[in-house]
Amino acid sequence: MAQTSKTLPRTELLRRVGRLAQVAGVTPGEYVDGPERHVRYVDMHSGSGLDLRVLIDRGFDLGEMRIEGVPVAWRSPTGFRSPYLSHPEEESGAGLLRSFDGLLVTCGLDHIRGAATGPAAHFGPRRESVNYTMHGRISSSPAQLTGYGETWDGDSCTLWCEGLVRQAMLYGESLSLRRRVEMRLGESRVDIIDRVQNNGFRPCPHMLMYHVNFGYPLLDEGAELMLPCECPDTPPIAASRARMAVQPVPAAACAPDELLDLHIPSAGVAPSSSMYSCGVINDSLHGGLALELKYDPTTLPHLQVWRNLSEGIYVLALEPCTHPAKKRAELEQAGAITQLQPGEYVDYRVALEAHVGAQAIAALRKRSRGA
Repeated sequence: MAQTSKTLPRTELLRRVGRLAQVAGVTPGEYVDGPERHVRYVDMHSGSGLDLRVLIDRGFDLGEMRIEGVPVAWRSPTGFRSPYLSHPEEESGAGLLRSFDGLLVTCGLDHIRGAATGPAAHFGPRRESVNYTMHGRISSSPAQLTGYGETWDGDSCTLWCEGLVRQAMLYGESLSLRRRVEMRLGESRVDIIDRVQNNGFRPCPHMLMYHVNFGYPLLDEGAELMLPCECPDTPPIAASRARMAVQPVPAAACAPDELLDLHIPSAGVAPSSSMYSCGVINDSLHGGLALELKYDPTTLPHLQVWRNLSEGIYVLALEPCTHPAKKRAELEQAGAITQLQPGEYVDYRVALEAHVGAQAIAALRKRSRGA
């Protein structure tokens, strides 16, 4: 079998191609029709069969992903709607549901979950309250594309793109999300490196959730949900895990939302030194195919699993986040909402890794059991 970009050193690879784009690369583009018109994106191809679309104008979120041609991202009826058509305040603050779509929808930067109202005293005397829309506003905000390219270090090549998304209001918050998305040439992993910063001069609440959405055909009858081996095994959690462990076919009637809220202790885990692992495995695709989600529990101490198996929806989401699944008023009362001081920032890191073939899936299952 001929060598590929997975195994060839830099000199040998470049002897065989006029441009790296023949086998891998980073390419910007733009939708030209329908409600997605003028939404910019960056396509990333690792050369290993991993293809990713980063949505510049949708909070620098991840839209579509394919692993050796197999789509793994969930798609909703809304499409990647232009942010200029999005109105988070409509539908009583649930306007995001008219734009919610894709593999990763970032939720925040000052609120996650259902629409809510909170005090505004931290912003001064001009406002009495803050209206928080469902899952915040960041995913409906266009980013500034600050760079993209291919960087060689010896025989290793990093494919990358970076963006800056701002969330600001006069007499309100001044927050930013700086995101870098990376792939390694010939590998099947995506790293998302984020920094959320308070750019204002008053304290500001901060909440964040990575809403990672798995869809058909990766999510299908018989697909297996993998949760972190560190996950507690209390009777209620064990019952929920058993119920969600293997996926059924779409429900004929309107299935209810299911939610599993996990707080997994991160004692002894140093920042960025160890990441927890979860994901979805389907043994019927390519002799076994899985998409693994890794996250740092020191900054994302909670993990939610959301599932809706209704016809035409059929989605399972894994959601590392900063706060438990409680109403904002409860968290406010308990003093449990993170407050970023002026100039303060928090760094986050999550990764998505593809595994293909029976041998790779067996190794993944073994690791998921802590073996």
